[in-house]
Amino acid sequence: MNSKVDFAAGGIVIEKNKILIVKNKKGDSSNDSESWWGYPKGHLEEGEKPSEAAVREVIEETGFIVELLDEKPIAESRYEIEVNGQKISKTVWFYEMKVVEPFKNEPDDEIQEIAIVEFEKAIELLTHEEDKKILKYVFNR
Repeated sequence: MNSKVDFAAGGIVIEKNKILIVKNKKGDSSNDSESWWGYPKGHLEEGEKPSEAAVREVIEETGFIVELLDEKPIAESRYEIEVNGQKISKTVWFYEMKVVEPFKNEPDDEIQEIAIVEFEKAIELLTHEEDKKILKYVFNR
């Protein structure tokens, strides 16, 4: 069976030494059987640069207006998911961001909850080990 490839981008949003994470509702693009905590992220649109997609996705998913701290990604995550019996290889680039204006808009309806938490709480909440590794890397630089 051939694998499809999917590219996405998201934000590592740090505010006063706390991190912005989101609780995603169960979606058909996830192997998870229930909602899960992670970083705001999503698919690249046609012709969109990963850094642009990252900012757009954070704004859409959280309602927070954010700004990139660097044009280069701070982390990359690669994993495989299965959707309708087809394997999809995902690559997600994460960009470090800061909050320009919190709670500007309503969060996306795919998001169940938003949290701005300290490192220890984020480690406890994040569902996937890969996200925990990224958090440790960002906070230990």
